[in-house]
Amino acid sequence: MVKVAFYKEELEIPEGVKVTLDGNHHITVNGPNGKITKDFSHVRGIKVSIEGNKIFFSTNFPKSGTLALTKTIINLIKNLIVGVQTNYKYICKVCYSHFPCTVEVKPNKKEIHIVNFLGERAPRVTHYLDNVEVKVKGEDVILTGPDKETLGQTAANIQKCCRIRKKDPRVFQDGVYLYKRQIGEKVTWEIK
Repeated sequence: MVKVAFYKEELEIPEGVKVTLDGNHHITVNGPNGKITKDFSHVRGIKVSIEGNKIFFSTNFPKSGTLALTKTIINLIKNLIVGVQTNYKYICKVCYSHFPCTVEVKPNKKEIHIVNFLGERAPRVTHYLDNVEVKVKGEDVILTGPDKETLGQTAANIQKCCRIRKKDPRVFQDGVYLYKRQIGEKVTWEIK
């Protein structure tokens, strides 16, 4: 395999989006839909710099792992730039067979309550993360925000909260499940 002495990649910043860099590790992306800060202090050997409206990523004598990490960071920053321009939207469906369960949002505590799940008297409770707006519309739970990672984690928290133990999962399929992802109004993934 041929060794590469120097690797450099660039990413263009679109108009209306401001990217700032604090000490080569904390990247802040600011746009019309919000502000997100990510910590990349775990990255070793990759130098990140901003000149004009471009972000430059460079490294000396990179190995395959370093190249893969560089591509991962570039894609994460691309997702942040898209998110602050047009919000991401994750839509979950409340499914039940016998006991009609409902979802309630408590914004002052940042909690989501699943009420009457499998006929339980106490509601099941989970938290949602910052930069996530939660709305309940009928049997849909709509998560909206600029950060794709926090939306995915919140959807996973809701699904995990509804986990059923000591029963056959083929029969007891109640829960709150993610079924659609959108960028703005464009559907990127959907279960039909």
